[in-house]
Amino acid sequence: MELNKRDKELLERTRKIFEGNIYPSEGYLWSPYRCVTPGRQWFNGIWNWDSAFHAVGLAGMDTELAKESVRGFFKFQHDDGFLPDCIGEGGSIVDTLSKPPVFAWACEVIYNADKDIEFIKEMYPKLKRNADWWYNNRCYNGLFFYDAEDKKSEDYILHVKFESGWDNSVRWDKGITEYWAIDLNCFMVMFMRAMNHFAHSLGLKEDCIIWEEKERGVTDLINSRLWDDEKNLYGDANKFTGEISAVLTPANFMPLFIGIASKKQAAHMENFAKNNFKEKMPTVSFDNPEYSTDYWRGPTWLNVAYFAAKGLKNYGFEVADKIKENILNMCYNEKRGIFENYNSETGEGLCCDHFSWSCVFIREFILNW
Repeated sequence: MELNKRDKELLERTRKIFEGNIYPSEGYLWSPYRCVTPGRQWFNGIWNWDSAFHAVGLAGMDTELAKESVRGFFKFQHDDGFLPDCIGEGGSIVDTLSKPPVFAWACEVIYNADKDIEFIKEMYPKLKRNADWWYNNRCYNGLFFYDAEDKKSEDYILHVKFESGWDNSVRWDKGITEYWAIDLNCFMVMFMRAMNHFAHSLGLKEDCIIWEEKERGVTDLINSRLWDDEKNLYGDANKFTGEISAVLTPANFMPLFIGIASKKQAAHMENFAKNNFKEKMPTVSFDNPEYSTDYWRGPTWLNVAYFAAKGLKNYGFEVADKIKENILNMCYNEKRGIFENYNSETGEGLCCDHFSWSCVFIREFILNW
């Protein structure tokens, strides 16, 4: 692959930042494994879906370190399969909530990189317990929702928002526990596909049938319950009334990332990308009255922007390449670092200036587009 000057420089910048965020193998709760923090000086510890994303990025750089990132976090899996939110350097564990289930996808990326069947033998039962936990604790009438374990706490709803990973997103201004989240259900499809892949590799034929049935069930429900024929969009849906939220975010494009949208449905979503997101991918559409530069209420976050843009790319839409170029130019032109998120209008870097998963998804945009 021949890279231009911008992309070569971005890859080098991301490599240096990523390497600077690696914890050594001794002295921490997750030892003897090396793990990656979201950003030294800003984040003291390791986080759930961050660790999975870090493993995705590391799979193409250092597969052994990628595996350690997974193994280190799974040291803290509960017996029922639950995975906590984060583990602090000083020994604190936040287990009032979990995070979006992307570890199985990360393990699949690692497996595809080096075909280490022993790693899959090790992780398969752990991932299976985690899938069981989601079904037992976060599934209603066939689809999945976010929640938290501390239902009597004053911070309960805040923790539910944290479990989504979208914290203060406009998505949740009118509630969260009552919604089937579009991205969560797509992540679960990715989970089941990965598990089917592992089961096939391990020769577990009966398990393959189970995972295929589960995937088909969730996929059918996404297309029947989370698609609005009048608004012509995918979205979060109230699990009691069935109403689809009108809030437009990159999460709405996740069915394109997993490839379950029809060409007609995808074309409608392309129109939203062009008209409401201005060929960029802020965390809420520019025309939303709540759009701002406040964390998840407007800035561009590279993980969710990548999923949305790659979904559009999967269907051959030119807008995908324009989104990719806009985002990479934004990251390249901001010379102070690789940031947690970016002002989606000016390109100014916001929050942590050496953020690991932003490095991961810059690399995904460049190397796995």
